Amino acid sequence: MSEQRIKVLIVEDSLVAQKLLRMLVNSDDRFELVAVAENGKQACEFVQKFNPDVVSMDLMMPVMDGVEATLKIMQELPKPIVVVSSFYETTEVDMAMKVLQAGAVTILPRPYGPGHDKYEQSAKKYLNTLKLMSEIKVVKRSKSKEPIPVRKDCNENEVSSDNNKIQCYDALAIGASAGGPDGLVTILSGLPSNFPLPVFVVQHIDGQFTEGFVSWLNSSSKMPVSIAKNGEKALPGHVYLPPADQHLVLRYNGIIATTNDAPVNSARPSVDVLFRSMAQVYCKKSLVVLLSGMGKDGAHALKHLFDLGALTLAQSEDSCLVFGMPGEAAKLGAVSKLLSPNQILQEILHVIKI
Repeated sequence: MSEQRIKVLIVEDSLVAQKLLRMLVNSDDRFELVAVAENGKQACEFVQKFNPDVVSMDLMMPVMDGVEATLKIMQELPKPIVVVSSFYETTEVDMAMKVLQAGAVTILPRPYGPGHDKYEQSAKKYLNTLKLMSEIKVVKRSKSKEPIPVRKDCNENEVSSDNNKIQCYDALAIGASAGGPDGLVTILSGLPSNFPLPVFVVQHIDGQFTEGFVSWLNSSSKMPVSIAKNGEKALPGHVYLPPADQHLVLRYNGIIATTNDAPVNSARPSVDVLFRSMAQVYCKKSLVVLLSGMGKDGAHALKHLFDLGALTLAQSEDSCLVFGMPGEAAKLGAVSKLLSPNQILQEILHVIKI
């Protein structure tokens, strides 16, 4: 018996782009193209009608754009949504950030057409991403975004905040993948401009989008957010992300290194690479956060940090779009506390005594 094919819904208003994406999906036996929607409103209707396994979503569309459509889908009948767009305009970059925050699992540049020297590479990336993201179990997004107070109850794998009152921390590291940007913004926007630690972030994201992502984080963070330069010294109250397709590694004396070493857990940048270097440099003085994401990147290094005595916080299942990475860490016994992003923020502020 043949394996069941993955049902794909394409949402795209451009006839040229429609033709390209149709051709790609129809050329791959792994997929079944169930419908093509020309705007976000139609996309919401087709999700209900055809129940696709994955949605390829454009941004700039008439009637209803990709952001509004993603919000509606994730609130009513959640599906893995892959944003596919050209990103030529600044407004489109801003919209792509909003659609990630709304619950899209990842973003990709639109594949090149036949005849372009990057056609085969971009086509393969598009199709493999649809396959990979179709396997994600996404959760319904709440319409309300009210702050959630820090919970008082602790499960057996948690430690009380009181145990950390005498602990000093030298650096904060955050790892995230699919579903992570929303939580990342929640945390960074809540930290004050005089935050006394350097902040290091690895977010799995397409390399072509790194600069736009950093710009978007800057718009909500009270601290400056920048792409790290190899050899620069990390400063308190600054947020650092790696350049596109490079690992972020910490050296002694607060020096940052960016490397082209092989991918780890199929990722470059890798959360595990960042967390391992945190363990080497800051040991138990590390404050570490693992947010929503698929796979297991960061889980094993988080366990090492936990064993060293670092405070390891991971996003709770009920607040995650994808519980893969935090879930793997929890299975390993690597998590001091499982909390929502709002609760993680409050915990950081508490232990840093701000």
